[in-house]
Amino acid sequence: MISLNGISKRFGDLVALAEVSLTIAPGRVLGLLGENGAGKSTLMNILFGQLKPDAGSITSGGTALRLRSPAEALRHGLGMVHQHFALVPTLSVVDNVVLALQSSLGRIDRAAWSARLRQRADALRWDIDPTALVGSLAIGQQQRVEILKALLALDQAGSAQRTLILDEPTAVLTPQEVDELLPAVRALAADGVAVVYISHKLAEIARVCDEVSVLRRGRVVHRGPATETTERLTHLMVGSPVSQPSRQACPAPSTAPVRIAARDLTIRSDGRTILHQVTVEVRAGEIVGVAGVEGNGQVPLVQAVLGLLSATSGSVTAPGKIAVIPDDRQREALVMPLSVAQNLALRRYREVPFSQSGWLSPAAWNVHARALMASSDVRAPSPDVAVATLSGGNQQKAVVARELDGDPAVIIAVNPTRGLDVGAAAAVLNRLIAARDRGAAVLLIHSDLDELLAISDRVVVLHNGRVSDSSWPVCDRAAISRLMLSGSPLEPRATGPLNVGAEATS
Repeated sequence: MISLNGISKRFGDLVALAEVSLTIAPGRVLGLLGENGAGKSTLMNILFGQLKPDAGSITSGGTALRLRSPAEALRHGLGMVHQHFALVPTLSVVDNVVLALQSSLGRIDRAAWSARLRQRADALRWDIDPTALVGSLAIGQQQRVEILKALLALDQAGSAQRTLILDEPTAVLTPQEVDELLPAVRALAADGVAVVYISHKLAEIARVCDEVSVLRRGRVVHRGPATETTERLTHLMVGSPVSQPSRQACPAPSTAPVRIAARDLTIRSDGRTILHQVTVEVRAGEIVGVAGVEGNGQVPLVQAVLGLLSATSGSVTAPGKIAVIPDDRQREALVMPLSVAQNLALRRYREVPFSQSGWLSPAAWNVHARALMASSDVRAPSPDVAVATLSGGNQQKAVVARELDGDPAVIIAVNPTRGLDVGAAAAVLNRLIAARDRGAAVLLIHSDLDELLAISDRVVVLHNGRVSDSSWPVCDRAAISRLMLSGSPLEPRATGPLNVGAEATS
């Protein structure tokens, strides 16, 4: 049993953790909850030896542990799967494992490593091809590789006690991939592994966890069974009731100007057709949602609209300036070594007052950054710290704050709430609704179907690169789910507009 006792940590004036105590038991899944910046990842990084606490102690079976590095943590049976994958896409699965785990020089016994991989995967009922290139795998399969890599590291360490920390393991997974992951987590617990499961998705917590601990502003505010209601846990995390987005779908009138238009768009790449005669229009004053299992053409559609991918046939019309909330904040939206202030100024640094007569004005950047940080609840010690030091959720809030600043007329949002707690997710969705209400055209690509339906005026479905009109809102959620999986046209259910805001989950 691992015990964290009175753990405290400060970053400058920011109190990240204040006398946090936690117990992690073998064979149990502990859900660690809290809003973005509550201290969850900081606490686990201390447990994994990546950060040193300012105060407090960690014990295993009553014996004090000195965890000064991840290697030392592994020797004590502590493994961690981070929110952002540490995989080399151009290498095979087995070579990624070897790169991480084989410390000695010399011959690589790929057959032996592959056998270990398959043995671990078979125990979790996962089908893994050790020779497959990681870059060719779906996100859910890459997540499995990361978990298997961590488990093999624990096997290699040989500790009698095994603890696995999963930091937002489903943040980038589709609902189907989540359904495949959660039984594997329970199987690990049944095998005696102590699992710490960090997530903002309360429905998952209820399905997979035995107990929960809730952090708020660096302090433990609740410990108890995972049977607490969603409303109760949400209130504990945020400290106040959360207003979920809820609105009647209201497609823009046909007279509203078209801001984004893809017409009969076909794109071929590497000898195959990835988009087949796709037609999607977004008018001023509406949110058009694109539903679909990830990997069915959403990325090429966005790239074509942004001019990053050329059409084989058909056409794309879009304005020169589009606010973009991309799917991968670290690779596509942020410059990680730069400060928060610099990242928040990226869209407008050439404009007055951020630039005067060709001279950049960092002082204006800081004033601007402090205002955006306050309005969007981006938590950081100061605008001067590197954006890389922020939690994943606060990085996402910074991207949203920057892209929606200045009331853009056209917005493309791809999984805009990914990695956000329930309160922050609701705030982002409400901001997209507000943008729509002031006349913006919003193209929303989202893997969370409930959130997409909660705010979309119209919904189209992408399946195998082909688009279908779902007839939303004159249909129900189940009809859209079937269309996502089959691609077959469905008869709309004539019930009138539906409001699914009450069903939205984070």
